[in-house]
Amino acid sequence: MLLVNFSVLMGSGSSAPNWLDWVAGIIRGRAAATFVVLAGAGLSLLTKSVYLRKDRVEINAKRSTLLKRSLFLLVIGLFNFVISPISDILHFYAVYIALGACLLTVSNLSLWLLTAATMACRPLVFMAFDFVKSWDLNTFADAGFWNLPGIIGHIFFNGCFPVIPWMAFITVGMWLGRQDFSDRALVKKILLAGIVAVAFAESLSRVGIYLSSSAHPGRGLEKLLPFFKIASWDPMPLFMISAMGTALVVIALIMKLADKYGNARWVLPLASVGQTTLTLYVAHIIMGTLLLWIIEEFELEPPFLGLWASVFFYLAALLFCQNWLKRFRKGPLEILMRRFLLFSSATTTKVEAKVPL
Repeated sequence: MLLVNFSVLMGSGSSAPNWLDWVAGIIRGRAAATFVVLAGAGLSLLTKSVYLRKDRVEINAKRSTLLKRSLFLLVIGLFNFVISPISDILHFYAVYIALGACLLTVSNLSLWLLTAATMACRPLVFMAFDFVKSWDLNTFADAGFWNLPGIIGHIFFNGCFPVIPWMAFITVGMWLGRQDFSDRALVKKILLAGIVAVAFAESLSRVGIYLSSSAHPGRGLEKLLPFFKIASWDPMPLFMISAMGTALVVIALIMKLADKYGNARWVLPLASVGQTTLTLYVAHIIMGTLLLWIIEEFELEPPFLGLWASVFFYLAALLFCQNWLKRFRKGPLEILMRRFLLFSSATTTKVEAKVPL
């Protein structure tokens, strides 16, 4: 994700080699998809006990907490969006989590049906709307964002990570978070399913592009070309299947590594980075924007800037997070979110106490 975002933020100011662009292109969308699947898994892990008990009071309490988290992320995300319109995903996360909070009690079958329906809606939306008419293609900013129709369109249809179809990653993640990852056979099945999904989507994409390309004119297949492309900026079903498969592969491999090396000392710095992802996400957007300003101000064109910025930032994050968590249990923004949740809960309790029965 760092490599992709730094490459996007600073690509216009650096002479990146073709192979680095190719690597960033392969990762683009898939890193974000993996994070969104993990967000869905987090929703289930946070509410797994109350889901199993079917306790309505506890479920409503969890749902309320998630909605407050969503509000906090929305505020932070809009701040990020002003700084870098193309890189922020947090304001989309806020909507994903709010919608996910409404799905806490649905069955596993319903989660998969919602996944399929959300993905299937994308081609219909694609045919009904002009996605780029409000975009400034020089800055990739959504010029129609700052009005109600623009906000709705941005969030649900034509933003960088629109709810339709990116919400499908949340529902798959919610299913994943309900599974027993201590079952090694299940982890292998998830890994295999991910590999099959990627192979299926990529193969069908190549065959479809070949058949609908200009090399075969007159067959009426040219109009189908957009439906076979796999691109994060135009998340058709094949991209969704491929990115979803990638997320399952990555998560299954990490679970296998955690099973084997979970208690190793070298894992602790990596885990500390995982515990402060919100802070690091906002920090890397700010850092990338500052670097871009320096590049443009001094007319620099350093090679491999996206790569070196990613490496430097991650090494700095390892050092910072490991030392920070020796003194505090959470990252800076994570602490701020925690205090916001506590404050809002206390305020709600006081208001309820003043309301006469």
